[in-house]
Amino acid sequence: MTAAGYRVAPARLDTVAGEFGSRAGSLETAQKAVAGEKVPATAFGQVEEAKAAAKTFEKTMTELGSKLESGVSRLRTLQNGLTASAAGYRRTDAQIAAMYRALMPEDPLPKAGNPAGIGGSADTGAWAQAIAANRTKVTDALTAERSRLASLTDADEIKRSQARISLYEDILANNRQILKFDPSGNGRIAELVGHIEPGTRNVGLFVPGVNTQMSNFDAYAGLGRSLVAADPTGRTAMVVWADGVFPQNPVAQGPSASYAEAMAPDLKNFTDDLRGEIASHAGSDVTLTAIGHSYGGATVGLAETHGLDVDRVLHVESAGMGHGVWSPADLPASQAGVQRYSMTAPLDPIEVAQGNAWGLEWTGIGHGADPDTFPGVTDLETGRSASGDQLWGLSSHSDVLKPGSESWTNIYRVMTAGPVTLDGTFRPDGILEHGVEFLNDGGVLR
Repeated sequence: MTAAGYRVAPARLDTVAGEFGSRAGSLETAQKAVAGEKVPATAFGQVEEAKAAAKTFEKTMTELGSKLESGVSRLRTLQNGLTASAAGYRRTDAQIAAMYRALMPEDPLPKAGNPAGIGGSADTGAWAQAIAANRTKVTDALTAERSRLASLTDADEIKRSQARISLYEDILANNRQILKFDPSGNGRIAELVGHIEPGTRNVGLFVPGVNTQMSNFDAYAGLGRSLVAADPTGRTAMVVWADGVFPQNPVAQGPSASYAEAMAPDLKNFTDDLRGEIASHAGSDVTLTAIGHSYGGATVGLAETHGLDVDRVLHVESAGMGHGVWSPADLPASQAGVQRYSMTAPLDPIEVAQGNAWGLEWTGIGHGADPDTFPGVTDLETGRSASGDQLWGLSSHSDVLKPGSESWTNIYRVMTAGPVTLDGTFRPDGILEHGVEFLNDGGVLR
């Protein structure tokens, strides 16, 4: 409390709620142990008094179990109350902030150091309103997920729930710009990293692949942050789009085009909105690059068949050009001027999916042509990791996204129109690297 009144820190309430939850968990474990403690009358000896002793022990354990259960109940009540209070304060803050924003003019004049761009405090446009509304949704989701976590017993589910909670807490603590948010099922989310404002010149739109869900979204958002931070001029922004239902198993679900077919129209419509926001906040000379990783490449490819409004497309370890796309003739006229790039690390198993569904597409299987060999596509080198190791094999599928690698550098340079490294420039060093390049270049898998 201060002289001016009470000062509430929701984060402190969350911390105390977590402590109560931990204590409740410990008491619950003890309560279950006590409840399961059964001692037969014979344990006290073959004498008449043994029955009385057994009854006394049973009564004592029952009373102790009841007291422990009561303690657990009180702690859970306190935990839920504190969590709900923290959520209420955050929700009220967001609502009051929205009320003040509604009183401001729609197009306030930009001030020095306070640009009227998306993410700037002067913005009152549609996406700014969506960001404010989604903050409230994240607050509610955090409350619900904490309650859900308390009842989980499966180790994998607990891990995923904890990852969600960590994401939600970070979003709220760092005022992250969430454009789309739906926590149901595996979760759907899209985030703007950086600002789209006067002076912005490059915007990237990243679409991830198989196994994408709310609990691992932050890994992809981290890629977005690294690409934005790499531009010292501050002229680059990223949108990380996971606002769809993604396949969760690469073998059982990955070959199916149905997920991409469902997401592609939504991605196209979202990109139209993104174009509008870019035009109104940064002008019409901004370059927009769609980057599809793994299954995300097939999704971007199918979105092109709907007229995806981008300047460049980059396929990264991509499953294909999109279901039914085998030549430039399979794309609409609107895509004629799109610059396309692709990169696939040597012996990445994704090569099995690239361009190998001829004759099966009528069953809904397959993702079209191999992006690396598609007419008009510039094939890029994946090269080495930040530590100097060649990127190849299964691990390379995700390692190509790691900052400092040659592949990550190529991604950044495609976005910013910098000099790229073309495929075929890698120089093997050692027997292993020579062997990998021999298999890859010899056409054994490609």
